Amino acid sequence: MEPGNVTIALVKHMKNIKNMKTKTKILIFVGILTAIMVVQFFLPDLGQTHAIRIEPTGQTVSYNFGDSPSFHSYNTGFFFFLIRDGLTYRAPDTTVRWSASLSLNHPHMVVRGDIVAVGELRGGRSVHVFDTDGLLFSIDKEDTILFFSVNEIGVLSVVVQTSTGHTIYAYTQQSARDSEYIFRQRITQNLQTPTAVEISADGRYIAVAIMDVFPRLHTTVQFRYLNQADAIAFRVDDGLFSAEIFDDQAVFAMRFMADNNLVVVTNSQIICHRITPRDHSVCLREEAWRVQPQNLIEELVFYGDRHVIYVTGNRRVGVTDASPVGTVYVRNVIDGSYVGYFSLGRRVTHFSVGHGSFIVGSDRNFHAADFRGNHLWEHNTLHETRDVLFLGDTDTILIAGANRAEIHVRRRIRINDFEHIFEPAEAVD
Repeated sequence: MEPGNVTIALVKHMKNIKNMKTKTKILIFVGILTAIMVVQFFLPDLGQTHAIRIEPTGQTVSYNFGDSPSFHSYNTGFFFFLIRDGLTYRAPDTTVRWSASLSLNHPHMVVRGDIVAVGELRGGRSVHVFDTDGLLFSIDKEDTILFFSVNEIGVLSVVVQTSTGHTIYAYTQQSARDSEYIFRQRITQNLQTPTAVEISADGRYIAVAIMDVFPRLHTTVQFRYLNQADAIAFRVDDGLFSAEIFDDQAVFAMRFMADNNLVVVTNSQIICHRITPRDHSVCLREEAWRVQPQNLIEELVFYGDRHVIYVTGNRRVGVTDASPVGTVYVRNVIDGSYVGYFSLGRRVTHFSVGHGSFIVGSDRNFHAADFRGNHLWEHNTLHETRDVLFLGDTDTILIAGANRAEIHVRRRIRINDFEHIFEPAEAVD
């Protein structure tokens, strides 16, 4: 029977209740009305197919092709948006909450949770530190800043190239306002170059990686007290209480994480050092765990204070049992154990992390999975893509193209035989 005929029959049946009691009439009327709603709104969908698909919301952010845009969101729908002439902080509907005017040739953003530091990718002399409320502080140097980093409480470190070598500085919001630094270390040896600097979340320790090419390539990671009071209390010159030398290796990433565990990533291994304070004596530094991936590391991201996630590239020379290219591994920082893995099976061109999950992509094909490796969704873009990242949840993403970024959501839709010719949707039972 057609839905329209069913409705007519139900209405006619209402004429037969004239002689019933009022209460009974009301109950029957409610039942018939409910039946009519079911018929009108659900029966027409019979024969239709439902699916889940990622679709644009129409909320966009525009920019010029040469603006070098970059984005950052830390587990919320709000996000930072950096281009050459400034930084904006935007709501989930892309409206601007605040903006800061800048003038950058090669804009570069270093992020740590809700803290971002902005400056030139190379050759700059200023760095600006922001949180979600706006500018915290800025620093200016007379010499060229080689690189900079920031920790989760907003302590900034910069490495400056001088006429006599390199100098490392650290600043807090208060010290910067007073035009003072809280830490300075000069490196005057000609062949020594700092490659990474990290400050612990409690603001107590600083780790500096210094590469030396004489008599052969090696990198020394120095562990120091950040403030002079600790250095004096523990009677150590210049705050240095420990060091480790990595022969024939370059350090390209470091991060202080949970319980002051310092993860050091070299070109051949990942090592975690644990720093333990000892009463009335210098801190103890010990190795917590070490892994030597059989592949080159293509991408690496530190997430929160407990996870390091990396993507495999080509196998190392002489290795026969390497992982497939494009495999994502998630490790727990505390003991180095695997949390999970996911294999894309091909070269990775994009990687981002958020909400205890990650997005891994190759060209225009993107997959999302949680840290245990459970697949969440797949999406194909119709154009070249600069960036893809999670916003408010794993079903809401920002896709940045050549000259605009658009918010997309994953939702249940009704489709017909002519839809989804170019992109298959996820079937729903």
